[in-house]
Amino acid sequence: MGRELRMAAWRWTVGVVLVSGLGIPVLGDELLQMDLEQLMRVQVDGSATLTPTATRRMPASITTIDRRMIDNAGARSLFDLLEIYVPNFHYLPHHWEPPHMGMRGLIGDRDDKYLLVVNGRVLNEKTHFGALSERDMPLLGDIRKIDVVRGPGSVVYGPGAVSMVINIQTDTFNDHAADGVKLQWGEGEQYRAAEFRQTHAFDDSGEHGLWLYGGISQYQGAGSDASPLIYGLSGNTVWGDSVTAGEPVPFSVANNHAAFHDRPKMKLHAHYQKQDFNAWLRYTQGGEQLTWEHKLLYAKPNGSGVPGTPQSSYATGGVGYQQLSLDFSRQWLLDDRRWFELKGGYDTTVYVRELWNLYQIDHEPENHREEEYQLRGTLNWNHNARHATAFGSELTFSRWGLSSPGYDQPYSSVLGEMEPWSTLAVGVFGEHQWQLNSWLTQFAGLRADKDQYTGWMWSPRLAWVASVSEQDTVKAILSRSLRKNNAEELRAQHQAGESAEDEQLDSAELIYDRRLSPALSLTLTGFYNRAELLGINFNTLRTQPVGDFKYGGAEFELNYQLESLQLGLSHAWSKLDDFNLAAGGSTRITASHLGYGNDLNNWSNHISKLYAHWQLAPQWQLNSDLRLFWGYPGAEDIIAQTNATRLNNPNSSATNLTDPGNFDSTQLAAFLDLGLRYQSRDYGRFGVNGYNLLGLLNKDFNKRLYLLNVGNYRPEAVAFALTWEYGF
Repeated sequence: MGRELRMAAWRWTVGVVLVSGLGIPVLGDELLQMDLEQLMRVQVDGSATLTPTATRRMPASITTIDRRMIDNAGARSLFDLLEIYVPNFHYLPHHWEPPHMGMRGLIGDRDDKYLLVVNGRVLNEKTHFGALSERDMPLLGDIRKIDVVRGPGSVVYGPGAVSMVINIQTDTFNDHAADGVKLQWGEGEQYRAAEFRQTHAFDDSGEHGLWLYGGISQYQGAGSDASPLIYGLSGNTVWGDSVTAGEPVPFSVANNHAAFHDRPKMKLHAHYQKQDFNAWLRYTQGGEQLTWEHKLLYAKPNGSGVPGTPQSSYATGGVGYQQLSLDFSRQWLLDDRRWFELKGGYDTTVYVRELWNLYQIDHEPENHREEEYQLRGTLNWNHNARHATAFGSELTFSRWGLSSPGYDQPYSSVLGEMEPWSTLAVGVFGEHQWQLNSWLTQFAGLRADKDQYTGWMWSPRLAWVASVSEQDTVKAILSRSLRKNNAEELRAQHQAGESAEDEQLDSAELIYDRRLSPALSLTLTGFYNRAELLGINFNTLRTQPVGDFKYGGAEFELNYQLESLQLGLSHAWSKLDDFNLAAGGSTRITASHLGYGNDLNNWSNHISKLYAHWQLAPQWQLNSDLRLFWGYPGAEDIIAQTNATRLNNPNSSATNLTDPGNFDSTQLAAFLDLGLRYQSRDYGRFGVNGYNLLGLLNKDFNKRLYLLNVGNYRPEAVAFALTWEYGF
């Protein structure tokens, strides 16, 4: 089939689907005049469906961050970028792992309740941690767009997409993105970074070429003066150092967000395209140095620390990773209504965690490597202007417990010294999109997954999208997402003859979208979830059922988009409604088991965000963002309960939390960033960014509570960065 015929067939096919999704009963001449590239990029989105669908009609709550928004934000990492733009998104630091990301009140001790997807490939580390790679990097120059699905997404992406999906789409050869370099220089939170982009065409067709990206960064982070560690109680360290509640600790702590072992953070990415064949090669290296509670103080409400343990045994720590992935895709047009896509790939991930704890003193640090081979086939069939179907299957072969470079013996906190093992997983999926009438569309989807450690895991979704008018869209969504346990836990359960437990989240969403004008839009979202969660038992170092939780909330979004001015305002509210704590269940999810309230532990139940980008003149642009986190009522519940326990039983092991510093930690947290950019005609683009500027008034504005330690926080440093970009 010649190129012209292929393009004509694609235009007709995608046009039919698009028109069907928009609720227009006849084909529009303007749509049919678009080429495939325009249709796929501007009008059609696949972040939350298997069948091509207009973005506005996606049956999901989606936040899209495009290249302009990425550039304007001046973000130093994926953590910053997502927190600026995504409603009800929050991240919290951790003492023995990198920061954890949460959505709609659901944030766990590991980042395994959501999926990180790059160009259609799930890149979660599956042995222990979850979404690990690339979150900590100031290297965002290869990213074209990010779609964040706020809520469940297993029907499209498979098990693990419980709370959200972060779908990163990078540049490709076919995007014809500008070649160039970018240099960054950060102070306060100190780092240096350089990025390079280059495109090479092998012929004049525009369909055969190579795109290359490389980025490297030295990240030193912020020290004790710029980012002090604060405890919410007065006391002594395990070596007798006096600590005052609400005051910076009187000794040095590890630099906040410093790179693991001072290794450079790296990202290398290549894309090769020849007509309908695409291949990606991607490598990332990163990680963070960590602050240790055990090194410092009895910090948890129930006390922690082992007096007399030599300081050298646990004075340092961190988590590092390396990830390499190789993926390909090929599309075939079967006729003017059907096409088939084949995707495959390989990835390997190295995970290293160095920390003090009782099970690692006589062993090498926790380290292991996993690898995965995957093959996925999807058939799309557009029956007519009212019906579209997609179905397919994927096979995944995984190997676990492999040796890591530089270490003699793989070691796991759960399995001890690891021996290699493997598993084969199968997934089948399908979706039918039905235009019921001129204004109502129904989506019905189902996915089933299984491997040797689990039974069949069923993820259904049923949704209706109503185009009430040209300005108003209403969506109603019912879905279920599942997550199987991490690989080391599944292996341990199998060896012990125990049945595997799955996490399950049932979700109902109602979304109203109003286009107030061509530039102004309003979105209101309500959600209600029932979750059966797994948590960590710190006595056995094994996961176990936590209980049943019912929680809900609402999200408000207002967006104004003109060429010279972009504004975004959002507010999110989340609340635990009811719970049933399992016998012996973990207490790391909610404070309600203490009997003092209905709020999620360590989560701000009110989150407000505002961003603004002003084009002051053709060469000047001003950018700003503000994030407000209105307290942590769940943490307040724990503090109140612990104090009551201590008051009623003076001999209790519960730590006395009556110090005002504890309650100070639960007050308003606020982050303000400002940036100014200048576009030179001959010398590229220059930018200056200030981060966490309210800390100039009071560092406590920039506080971040530690995920598992009530009353403990470390302010984000007031920082500045200079950037220079030059296009070839």
